[in-house]
Amino acid sequence: MIDVLNLEWTSYPSRDRNTATLICNYLKMMEFSVVERSVFHGFEMINKYHPLLLFITNGTGAKINFHIVKYAALRGIKVITSVSEGNFKTSSETLPEFVWGWNKDHVFYERINMQWSERTRKMTVDAYPQFQSQIKVSGAAGFDYYKIVKPLKRDVFLHKYHKEGYNKIIGWGCWDFAVAFPGDTRYEYFLSLYGSDTITRFQKDRDLSNQVLLNIIEKNPDILFLLKEHPGNTRGLFESGIAGAEKFPNVLILKKESIVDCIAVSDFWITYESTTVIEAWLLGKQTCLLNPTGIDFPRANVYKGSPNYPDVPTLQAAIDSFYSTHELPGFQAMESERKEVIRETIQWDDGLNHVRAGNEIIRVLKEEEKREKKRIPFDLRKIKWKQYLLSRGIPRKTNNFIYDKLRGFDHEELSQRNAEIYNQQIAYYKKMGLSKEDLRTITVI
Repeated sequence: MIDVLNLEWTSYPSRDRNTATLICNYLKMMEFSVVERSVFHGFEMINKYHPLLLFITNGTGAKINFHIVKYAALRGIKVITSVSEGNFKTSSETLPEFVWGWNKDHVFYERINMQWSERTRKMTVDAYPQFQSQIKVSGAAGFDYYKIVKPLKRDVFLHKYHKEGYNKIIGWGCWDFAVAFPGDTRYEYFLSLYGSDTITRFQKDRDLSNQVLLNIIEKNPDILFLLKEHPGNTRGLFESGIAGAEKFPNVLILKKESIVDCIAVSDFWITYESTTVIEAWLLGKQTCLLNPTGIDFPRANVYKGSPNYPDVPTLQAAIDSFYSTHELPGFQAMESERKEVIRETIQWDDGLNHVRAGNEIIRVLKEEEKREKKRIPFDLRKIKWKQYLLSRGIPRKTNNFIYDKLRGFDHEELSQRNAEIYNQQIAYYKKMGLSKEDLRTITVI
């Protein structure tokens, strides 16, 4: 038996992985036994380790995550979740998407759900007052990474990808346009949520932004364009809005590289819609939007801090301005909006949100109560058995997504990165003058 089992999608750097690593490292420092494994081995790992508590950074954002949370809860295991995308849109129509996601039972299986901000907690509690005691604010732990971990140096990055000849780098954080196309498992849900007009607009924006990007890349052969795919997109370059970019020599398309390093080595950061702009601001980088049909679509508040350049002429003019004046047109004028966005989105920017989350896990761990197991429904047992077969490679289907995910979780890579980050966490606590006793006083609200 162990104290905490953490299950995530990846061993390579991503926001969820970085969040989990910071929190799990903190728990280990506080001398709790923690095991980190792939969510695609989730059922097997729960049965193997018999954890007192399951921690997962996103309990409802994918079917497999929800199935694991439900299974653990029915087994009498304490469950704590956070949220991957915690900047909820200020709309009652879209709130269920963030609260329930793939949880079609609409049963709150976790003991505690930790949200990013008081704003989102208030929205959730106003809509679901019965869950008030189970919803806490830890702040956005993934953003602590920018305070704690030293990013890769540009020369090291360029050498790694054999791109030493470039002195200018523009970063592009891809949106996951797959949700707007039939065939994606999320399409019907997003269609019902936003309506056909908005979905059609997303499709149009994908086409237009993709073409703008290609034109800009071609017009600027002396600039390296770093295109960071969305970690949730599994359907390729088209749905990332970057189809055709792979043919240019001045392009790097990355998926597994740390978002921190991608932003850090870039001169400025472009997005369609992404909370990575906050990450860029925390790293002192300027940001802009590429929204071809305008900014007035259902979205979170992060767009407010970045100017929009909707077409080739305006974006090219912004690029020219940046490399001559070191400023993106209109960016400085939006500073007050950025400060408000940061406060509304991540609550605290002190680098200690993972400590708040870790202390809440410790509090729940120390609660004494008898495990109460419940019957596992047939459909969940069936899913568990299917995952077991896939983990053994039976049956092996070509391009089987789950099979590939199972084989793609590198335990050695994770262990090495965790150790590196652990040392940087310890150094950060010392820099802040915080002892173990001091850290234990930093709690959720």
